Amino acid sequence: MLTMFARNSAVPALLSAAPPITTCAKPAMKIAGLTVAFDGVPVLHGVDLLVNKGEAVGIVGESGCGKSVTWRAVLGLLPKSASINGEARMEDTNLAGAPQAVLDKFRGGRIAMIFQDPASALNPVHRIGAQIIEALRLHRGLLGAAARAEARRLLDQVGIPDAERRLNAYPHELSGGQNQRVMIAIALAGQPELLIADEPTTALDATVQAQILLLLKQIQRDTGMALVMISHDLAAVAAVCDRLCVMYAGRIVEEAPTRVLLTDPQHPYTRDLIGAIPPSDGPRTRLTSIPGGPPHGFLPSGCAYAPRCRSTDGRCSNMKPDLARVSSQHVVRCIHVGEGVRQ
Repeated sequence: MLTMFARNSAVPALLSAAPPITTCAKPAMKIAGLTVAFDGVPVLHGVDLLVNKGEAVGIVGESGCGKSVTWRAVLGLLPKSASINGEARMEDTNLAGAPQAVLDKFRGGRIAMIFQDPASALNPVHRIGAQIIEALRLHRGLLGAAARAEARRLLDQVGIPDAERRLNAYPHELSGGQNQRVMIAIALAGQPELLIADEPTTALDATVQAQILLLLKQIQRDTGMALVMISHDLAAVAAVCDRLCVMYAGRIVEEAPTRVLLTDPQHPYTRDLIGAIPPSDGPRTRLTSIPGGPPHGFLPSGCAYAPRCRSTDGRCSNMKPDLARVSSQHVVRCIHVGEGVRQ
């Protein structure tokens, strides 16, 4: 059944961009019971997530919901004040809380991350080519002419024209979109099995955003790597990802294939996010406004979304919802699952 939110004219536009579902039985990364606390204050409350090889998974939610913290915890990029527990397994190795010597064998090589601000991620005093070649030297052992030729090929792959000349450019000589492409080239230098893109289109104009999303989708299809895309933008992840995970207050509250989640969202938070998307055509309609903000630190005794939810009742404030299975590929953390759509 399509909900009133899925009938919003913005949703067909999202669906038109959604890729077909792909499946693979072999996991690239399995996260189980992952928790993170800063100086004793919890920010992740038990994240469970499976990313299969060759699959593109989107993680969406407001700022402060734990999207980036989840993957920074996996890669050991959080400050020393962070206490990390749980599992994040790539094959037989648990990366959650692993020592640096173990993490160094995976970071940049088997797992790469594109950060959301290329202006701060790229070194302003080193040429673009030198930064790509450094990644090639560290992760693939390439040196000299072979490394430069591979760096040029990577710039060609990410769509930067006149790659040979651009190798000698500094980051300030390139546009924001070109610097983001350079970041993607550096991430691809280690030929990763899993690529994490953290808000890869932040601060880019709409045309460049579309180009970057198309590039990520093309590279993922060509290389067969797994892709995790972190974003506030449902339209962006719908264009790239096979499956979506909605995070709220340090937990995944709904997970389903992209088309299923957009047409039949079960969690009130997911419905509110979709309702906040401006329609692409038709008459003007009032957008959904979500009052307040997500809780930080210790959660309320019941559902974390209850203080902001229009569907709440007395049970929501006292019962902590577990993940309920709607179908074989659709799970949701809400006690109202199966009771019909509440508005």
